[in-house]
Amino acid sequence: MKVLSLIVPSYNSEQFLDKVIPSFLHPEVIDKLDIIVVNDGSKDATPEIAKKYCDDYPDSVRLINQENKGHGGALNTGCAAAVGKYLKVVDADDWVETENLPAFISLLEDCVSDVVLTHHHTVDISSGEIKKWKSYPEQFGRSYTMEEIMGQWKNFDRSLTFHGITYSTEFYHRNGIQLSEHVFYEDHEFATFPCCMAKSITPFDLFIYDYRIGDVQQSVSNENQLRRIGHTETVLRRFVREYYNLPLEKDDAGRSYVCMKAQGLLMSYLTTVMLVHPDRKQGRMMGARMMDYFKENLPDTWELSFKQYQAFRIMNVLSIQKQTFESMLHSRVFNWLRHSRDFE
Repeated sequence: MKVLSLIVPSYNSEQFLDKVIPSFLHPEVIDKLDIIVVNDGSKDATPEIAKKYCDDYPDSVRLINQENKGHGGALNTGCAAAVGKYLKVVDADDWVETENLPAFISLLEDCVSDVVLTHHHTVDISSGEIKKWKSYPEQFGRSYTMEEIMGQWKNFDRSLTFHGITYSTEFYHRNGIQLSEHVFYEDHEFATFPCCMAKSITPFDLFIYDYRIGDVQQSVSNENQLRRIGHTETVLRRFVREYYNLPLEKDDAGRSYVCMKAQGLLMSYLTTVMLVHPDRKQGRMMGARMMDYFKENLPDTWELSFKQYQAFRIMNVLSIQKQTFESMLHSRVFNWLRHSRDFE
């Protein structure tokens, strides 16, 4: 039986595949891995490179070719095809900590939780800086309920991300949504739905994912976040729609989880339109409209965000830029912000 499906959404990824796929190929566990490369309509040598690994590891590596559907469409295809006990998505320009895979597979073999959390690194390719992102539960290897998670949010939030989450495949197939296609930032959907439905979440004290940052071409760069601000708006509105589709009671902790995750994306949106947008007035108007939308449609997220929104308005009027804001977060003047759960 395959223990872990590793899904690699790939679009024009020829320069990265020879790093990410070999990072999976630990000889002790290769036979327990289901590696799925989803070629999302690439125009380069992505399918040929992936096919080479399929030929070399026919029992562990698969290639699925499809017309371009965007990152979310590639995830939908890969997750639907997963046959491992658990599934994890690794972007083509990232990689995993190979030496930790045997321990991870051993833990997954005995695990029965809906969701597994692990640590990750960010690796800045421009500066070389490697930063650790960890969870700090009271006890690793223990199953937590969503109620417990929400009661100790700051102990878990850094692993409740695209890079930190591993889903039970059966749980994902039963409860997952179809991620938005041809839209950037839908990874926020992946980290929220179906995680909000989880009855059991187990954190492990392992670094698994290495997330590559520092490339101006990436979707998370300031320039691209501004250029694709409509994509962020699309995903934020998807959060609201899915919130009201959840088969959960009104006071269920899963709904609180969705509101918290929506707030995280809303903060990113407000940072971009109010501190990056060159037209400060237009950015201020965009921020106000989005806050009004949440006040009317998802007031819990609006309430979580309002204090920070007020701070953004002041910084917008004072023409404070995002880089300056990020430096200020570490100063005593902004200590109150740094210690809020929204900006750590």
